[in-house]
Amino acid sequence: MNAVQFKAFSQGRLGTFSVPAGKVANSLIKNGITVSKDDGLLWPNEPQGCIGTTNQYNATHLYTATNKDKINHHDSLFLGLSGPLPGYFTVDTMGSWPYITPTYTNIDLDLVDLDKYPHELINMIKEQKQTLYTSALVNKGKASPEPKNLPDNHILIIVSHVENEWMDGWAMFGKLISMLSRTEKYNSTNYPVVIRFDPRLFLDHQAELDKKKLETHQPMLDHLDKLGFKYYYGAESLHDILPKSRIVIQDEGAQFLEPLIYELPMLTYGAPPYHQVIKRVLHQHEILPAINNIDWHEPLAMRKWLTWYLNDYVCHSQESCDRRVEEILSTRRR
Repeated sequence: MNAVQFKAFSQGRLGTFSVPAGKVANSLIKNGITVSKDDGLLWPNEPQGCIGTTNQYNATHLYTATNKDKINHHDSLFLGLSGPLPGYFTVDTMGSWPYITPTYTNIDLDLVDLDKYPHELINMIKEQKQTLYTSALVNKGKASPEPKNLPDNHILIIVSHVENEWMDGWAMFGKLISMLSRTEKYNSTNYPVVIRFDPRLFLDHQAELDKKKLETHQPMLDHLDKLGFKYYYGAESLHDILPKSRIVIQDEGAQFLEPLIYELPMLTYGAPPYHQVIKRVLHQHEILPAINNIDWHEPLAMRKWLTWYLNDYVCHSQESCDRRVEEILSTRRR
């Protein structure tokens, strides 16, 4: 890798990626890599050392918020915004969340030093009720509205804002709801069901209820009401919901790390980056046994994975970005 060109892709501007892109560019330049950008790419506070606009086919192309499934270039890097907080980001050779390298590999958890578990960061996230949302209108922290009538010891389903091209998340959600409604009818499980929708599915940019979005989803909400399932789609905080959860079910698109932070049993019907420390269900018949018997849950493994992710993978500062970029470059040199 001798040159990296930042691509406009579909947006033509870096927007919220401007700051992390600047950190990545600085890291590349420190390592003697030539940095350029597409003609017309708007990059506020463009870093010194960027040679300006070029069109280098042989350069490594850097894209934001996408993945290898959408890009045909022979050599690419991907920049993504990721949790646990605003300002955190990933640099990867596969894509942005959930298409990042740990999705396709297993971390050697035996090598993780739990003495490096970021207690201070985790405690702050819990105490301040912080999430990955960049908008303070949704990420209200301690000012988050209380989730009304939240039942204890419930099954929590987290529905993400992101759809991928490989799996129909809404279809899977519908099957899950249908199955859980039948189990209540036949008393296969006595745990109440709570659904936490990503607020962006229902709210506008001012965190106000979007009438068109609500109209789209109203038949689904009416069905959930008939089933007696509780749901939240506003600014209610996961930090108020998770302490009362028995188990969490979420798909691969959900970037929420809060269930890992609270070390709760997790099921997924997708392939999230933390797949090795939760339980993946391949077929519907696996779900009920996994809900009723959580002996498979390994909170220590969750803690180790989170320690690795926060200390050795995800970036937030120039120093952490330098480490990640040098790791990628080192792998390329082998």
